[in-house]
Amino acid sequence: MDDIPQVFHPYITNIQNVFGDGNCGYRALAVGLGLNEDNFYEYIRQQMREELQNRYDLYSRIFVIDINSMYQDLCFFGSPCPPEHWMNMPEAGVLIANKLGVIVHSLDKRGSTTIFPFWCGPEDVQHHRTLTNALVNGESHFVMMELQGEYPMSVITPYWTFHHGPCAAGWEIMYRSRLDLYISLCCRKSGVINVFD
Repeated sequence: MDDIPQVFHPYITNIQNVFGDGNCGYRALAVGLGLNEDNFYEYIRQQMREELQNRYDLYSRIFVIDINSMYQDLCFFGSPCPPEHWMNMPEAGVLIANKLGVIVHSLDKRGSTTIFPFWCGPEDVQHHRTLTNALVNGESHFVMMELQGEYPMSVITPYWTFHHGPCAAGWEIMYRSRLDLYISLCCRKSGVINVFD
């Protein structure tokens, strides 16, 4: 719990640890989808690779990291997974949000992010599903988390802010109160007076 930002603590209903073989990020996403981590972590990596491959030109303009290295990382299969092929957030979250039409929360003491789908709006997705993972153990291990109720949503990743399509703008509008709640709670915790309160 010490590695998870305190603002989320009252909303946590479950934390599920996954096997720490270097594939933990993919395992955590599989568990968040209700899948068996051992049987489906490679499926998650494959889905992300397909998403990157199918929209390669788009992502080459979106990501600031080396997209070819990112693709090669997604082509690695096996256990244990060496550090150079570990999952990187928020880039991985962008791929999975777009591929599966889910909201991804990446919680990290250095800075948490919310990732909405880029090219579909909230009305295009029948059931809004969220995948929440947290980076723990000195920023070397991912776990899956479940948050309940009207929990605060961390800041939207700049990747989404600067590159989402017009139809995706509705995500921010729909969840504005929860995005604002996060900012308000963080300001109170840090002692900063929020002039909008």
